Amino acid sequence: MMMCSEHFKYALTFLLVHLCLLFNDMLCHSFVPSDFCFGMIMPLLKEKHGDASRLDMFRDITLSCAASKLFESVLLALFGDSIIILYYAI
Repeated sequence: MMMCSEHFKYALTFLLVHLCLLFNDMLCHSFVPSDFCFGMIMPLLKEKHGDASRLDMFRDITLSCAASKLFESVLLALFGDSIIILYYAI
């Protein structure tokens, strides 16, 4: 069963404690589950009434596991000041 963000939002304390333990172990052992490494890229029309036949009218979004998004936000909160983001022009 896939967990969506509402599962985490309305979770009871014991689930949050176990998530905290899991995330701490992941950091301690430098291990990330393989499910956290995958996402599905979906094209999304930029404008509701835009021309769907033009490629530049779409932007890509990535659908990924809610638990991996939560873990990423935890990492960003912990290490956000020390992360260097590099932008490459394609």
